[in-house]
Amino acid sequence: MTRVWIDRVTPRSVKRRAHRHRAWTMLVAAGLAIGAAQAPLRAETLPIEGVYPAGSDQLSALNSIAIGPFTGDDGQTLAIQLEQALAEVRVRGASYFSMVPYRAKGGADGTVTGAARSSMESRREDVRARECVYEDNKGRCKQWRDVIIVCERQIVTLTYSLKVEGRRRERVFGVASTAEDSQLICPNSGDAPTIEATVGQLVSRVATELRLQFAPLEVRDDIRVKEGTDGLQNDAKKRFKEGIRLTKRNVTSACTMWTEVDQLVPDHGPTLFNLGLCAESRREYDAAETFYRRVFELNRSERYANEAIDRLNRRRHAERQIASHDARPRR
Repeated sequence: MTRVWIDRVTPRSVKRRAHRHRAWTMLVAAGLAIGAAQAPLRAETLPIEGVYPAGSDQLSALNSIAIGPFTGDDGQTLAIQLEQALAEVRVRGASYFSMVPYRAKGGADGTVTGAARSSMESRREDVRARECVYEDNKGRCKQWRDVIIVCERQIVTLTYSLKVEGRRRERVFGVASTAEDSQLICPNSGDAPTIEATVGQLVSRVATELRLQFAPLEVRDDIRVKEGTDGLQNDAKKRFKEGIRLTKRNVTSACTMWTEVDQLVPDHGPTLFNLGLCAESRREYDAAETFYRRVFELNRSERYANEAIDRLNRRRHAERQIASHDARPRR
């Protein structure tokens, strides 16, 4: 039996995805990562429910939306998935958009049209590999040689555009972009996804990214509390640690403990940061920012306080979008 090992890929599968689609959803992901990085398994966290802003202030202000015609071979599929995604948007328990039929009497605040079509490019790609030419009677390779395997690079591209017009047919929003999937397919690498399946995945991805342009995103973040006790002694240290333990079962009590610690030791950075998280969890953003700025003033080399303030600013942006949406007359 001949065994082949391909450099930098597994012997069973040499499929490799490349050319990640860097759209607005990546910005959201990056935003969520700042200040809300996943904690190690045993670290304590504070759950904070908040809203992050939509990519477009103009779209987020709309109350009613109609999906018009989409052209191109994949246009109708994108239209259906986008309509479903928008119909499912809920913020604080309520539907965010009213979906109305295209050209319905009375119209819609925003009418969405677009286009989508896919294409596939295939090209040869040589891959360096090591091939076993001699095995002993126990199946262990005793001699290898370098070989070149001829593989196929399969690139599927979805080209799409989207336009949103207001009631007076004024342009509210527009975008034209591409989404791409690249896979390396080599002999004996297993079944490759069909072109249709790959296109379907790209359409779903684009629909999700476009939804993020239209409406704020409600997210629950489990943000790691600070556990450092340097500068605390006796009763203050005991109360601080008790607050850490209470985060698992009673956040309100944990916050009360840290408030007592702050009264005993006013300038303890971890206590101030945790109190900022408490205020943020109550959507008291001004109070939270005051705590975070105190942390920053104590130690300007710490990034986490500034990252928390950036997160607050995004939450405030989302609140303004929601207020603009709620204030718009409904027809």
